[in-house]
Amino acid sequence: MKKLTSVLLLLSLSLGVSVSTTVHVPCDARVKAANTEDPMLKNYQIGMDFLKKGDYDGAIDAFLQSVYFARNNYAPESYHFLAVAYQGKHEDIKAIEAAKKAIEQSTGAAFKSHILLAEIYLRNKRIDEAEAECSEAMQADSHTEDNIRGHYLYGRVYEAKGSPWQAQLQYEYALGDKPWTFTDAWMAYAELMMKQKNWVGAIAQFGDMIKSEKVLKGMDYPHLYYNLGICLLAKGDHQGAMTNWHKGLSLNMAEADIHLQLGMMFDAEKHIQSAIKEYKEFCRYSTDQVKVAKAKQRLEMLEQMIAPPEAPYQVKPSPEMRRRQAEQESGGPAQKEDPTINDKDPGF
Repeated sequence: MKKLTSVLLLLSLSLGVSVSTTVHVPCDARVKAANTEDPMLKNYQIGMDFLKKGDYDGAIDAFLQSVYFARNNYAPESYHFLAVAYQGKHEDIKAIEAAKKAIEQSTGAAFKSHILLAEIYLRNKRIDEAEAECSEAMQADSHTEDNIRGHYLYGRVYEAKGSPWQAQLQYEYALGDKPWTFTDAWMAYAELMMKQKNWVGAIAQFGDMIKSEKVLKGMDYPHLYYNLGICLLAKGDHQGAMTNWHKGLSLNMAEADIHLQLGMMFDAEKHIQSAIKEYKEFCRYSTDQVKVAKAKQRLEMLEQMIAPPEAPYQVKPSPEMRRRQAEQESGGPAQKEDPTINDKDPGF
């Protein structure tokens, strides 16, 4: 019987027939699945979540962890967004280093990292380096997001170099056909008109932005109303300027430059109390210490202008002075006061 069983088993194996066998596992044994979650990817996603919330410190920690866990520290995407987080904190030296690392590791063109570098260089007035990065970004396919942003930044480079007409051409290319939706390029285009004192053209552009039926992503509406007010003020429309500035403040009371403009306008119109109020609000919200110092100087001068005049100091006459005054009033010698009498004693 045992031989027959052995023969049948051999035949089954040779024919590929599976043989069911029962394996007994101890009761306390635990079968644990392998941990397949990549810590590099996990920390990258955590960093992206922090970045969306505007928590730059949390994002930086997570992206650094992502790079740490990456094999051979190869993590171009983590390096790119690490640069974005450093840029948000204005730690530009670290941002440049991280962006360059992302470009170095990238197997593609890394247009977004070139754009990031261009923005940082422009902020630090490193114009030639910004121009080189714009040239890299503009090599992206025509009218793609990276391409048009490269042209917009190139316009800012031309502005920094004092070539407004070249800048205008770059902004117009970035804007493309109407209706326009590229917010940064449109704002730069309108502000370029302001710098050239083309107030009518700028007013028209800001009006079109306000009436736009398309979503203008990232539009800073308080700043838009600030600019529109500046244009109207330049044309002499003080009421129109004030109306638009108040619209801006209704959206953001901490818009320091609007408070400053209102203060200066009220100051020029001799509305001293209103000017004082706006200068104080400017000093409260502004981070520009040079402007704040000047505003405080003007504020002090205005407060002195409206301060009530101080009453003249009254000198208390001495007993001898009182005696002489009495003589003059009576026409004869006054009785001398007893020096032993203390006129400050209430007599209790």
